[in-house]
Amino acid sequence: MRSSTKSNARAGSSKSLQKAMHILFYMGQHGPEMRIAEIAAGLHLNKTTVYRLLSALERLDLVQRDSEKEHYRLGLKLHELGTKAARARTLQNEARRYLMEMSRVCNEAVSLAVPGAGGVVCVERFDSPRTMISVRTPVGALFPAHCSAAGKAVLAYLREEDVDAILRNKGLTRYTVHTHILIAELKNDLRRVRQRGYALDEQELELGLNGVAAPVFLPDARVIGAVGIAGPTQRFQGRNLAEKIDLVKMTAQKIAENLGDSTGLV
Repeated sequence: MRSSTKSNARAGSSKSLQKAMHILFYMGQHGPEMRIAEIAAGLHLNKTTVYRLLSALERLDLVQRDSEKEHYRLGLKLHELGTKAARARTLQNEARRYLMEMSRVCNEAVSLAVPGAGGVVCVERFDSPRTMISVRTPVGALFPAHCSAAGKAVLAYLREEDVDAILRNKGLTRYTVHTHILIAELKNDLRRVRQRGYALDEQELELGLNGVAAPVFLPDARVIGAVGIAGPTQRFQGRNLAEKIDLVKMTAQKIAENLGDSTGLV
């Protein structure tokens, strides 16, 4: 009985989400300003449902309400998200050749991560037959940001309130005995990332697996992403580690320079 109730609740939430998305799409196509009655008629929904969903969207800054005219318009949060999506897509396209070259040079798994809604998102990766990784983050999925090199390289340069929101949302899951599960420990690690300009994963996500990553910056010093290398622990020591650190920093710098020269990101 309880399982059936949970299934019904999930189905109801999914339908509400679909209706809310349809409202946003409809307003985008027929705006710039619309009344509840216009939206309800256009989507064949009752006005109470439209009002409830618009109120929820307003709380998320996805729509704005003009209280005098009782009109609704799309919110600036959508513009912000759209801009971030465009940047991530441009970054992915521009970074691909550099990632492929980095993978060829180091012969390890490489990845590209960007800040996203709710965490740090993997937008590109190239695996290596030499590196067996159990905890793989597929393209489009959230990195375990607190215990992956690419994730920490992004977190270190976000606003503190954004970092806190991500940690509250995702938590600090323990993957190995080396994983930071205390916020104070993680923030000390993020400070070290900013001091040295790169992040390390020292068997924090998977035993026997290490990683190194460097942030990619826009010309105004905002972080737009991070490039990372992951592989067996024994290949991330001494001179091998130093070479990989130099490689991710050089690759991140090349991507940043190319973005500044050839895109409209700034």
